[in-house]
Amino acid sequence: MNAMSNFAAGKGDDGFLKKLQNVKIGGGGGSAKGVKIKKRDMIFMLRNISILIENGLSLPKSLETLVTEKSLKKYSVMLEDIKSRVENGEAFSDSLASYPGAFNDLMVSQIRIGERSGTIPVTMGRIMHQLEHADNLKGHIIKKLSYPCILVTAGSGAITFMLLYVIPTFQGIYAESGAKLPGITQLLITMGELGTKYGWMLILGIVALVSTIVGVRRQTAGRLWMDTWLLRVPMLGQWFKNISVLQFMEVLGNLMDAGFTVVEALESCSKAVGNRAIRQSIDQMHAALTRGERFSDELGRHGDLFPPVVRQLVVVGEKTGTLSKTTVHIRAHLRREVETYTNVMLGAIEPTMTAGLAFCIGGMVLAIYLPMFDMIGAMK
Repeated sequence: MNAMSNFAAGKGDDGFLKKLQNVKIGGGGGSAKGVKIKKRDMIFMLRNISILIENGLSLPKSLETLVTEKSLKKYSVMLEDIKSRVENGEAFSDSLASYPGAFNDLMVSQIRIGERSGTIPVTMGRIMHQLEHADNLKGHIIKKLSYPCILVTAGSGAITFMLLYVIPTFQGIYAESGAKLPGITQLLITMGELGTKYGWMLILGIVALVSTIVGVRRQTAGRLWMDTWLLRVPMLGQWFKNISVLQFMEVLGNLMDAGFTVVEALESCSKAVGNRAIRQSIDQMHAALTRGERFSDELGRHGDLFPPVVRQLVVVGEKTGTLSKTTVHIRAHLRREVETYTNVMLGAIEPTMTAGLAFCIGGMVLAIYLPMFDMIGAMK
């Protein structure tokens, strides 16, 4: 298909041959401009480039090493192009900026500062650690949620199977014997009948609800409203808040380490935070600091978002002129808080869900067998 379009665009055989030379086979496949890089692969790239440069290898040679890396074969077209641009005298940050789908503006800005200060290996190592911390936290959450998700899926499947298939079978037996049905058994029979007749409506309702939520989140005002509501949910709200504040402080600390001022860093920090409500608060803080307000005072005004420990550490950092170093302690503190809160919250979910499913399935089994006692008594 590409060859046919290229032939139409070229003039004669010469035009076709020139176009054919630009066709990429293997490697990245298709246009590499919109390529997406997995977080694990990005961490691997940054770690290797940082280590190679620190050990005396030039940037083009480091990139050439990545091009030959088998695990990064799908990015070889992009890496080869970046290497060629750097060899031709283009700045590394500018060559990365030509692939916005892979390297965001925040990362490019940090690397550009590292180029100016001559600390590219340190800057890339800093970005790598930030991505590693985020990836480790995500992996920790997924690991903790895997068991409850499996439990809910298996339990829901068992309950649905019993309602739609097992209970109707026993219903016919009870109807023939004329056994008296307890209220709980009659309730389950009614639920099974409704599920059989109107289950498709429930499925359509769930699909419509999911579609509505996705549509609302695509709108700026709708996502802001939804994110604000999420912060007010008991337990989960505090968890989302802690994660967003940790994202903010991670990026703020890295940017300040790279040479950004607090005002400059705050302008970029809001883009790295997923929750729109907290992003709005960061934008307000940036506007206040631009007017000359103190960072610690602004943290105090947004005390519902930032723990008192964070504000006190910022006050100390401002007085001693070591705010950049202070953010290291803040990030470590917030990281521990998020991990501890995650363990406590998910640790409470697992036994609660297990007990709830056991109660539901046990109640259904009891409801099925209760009329049998009446049948046995009648037979005697």
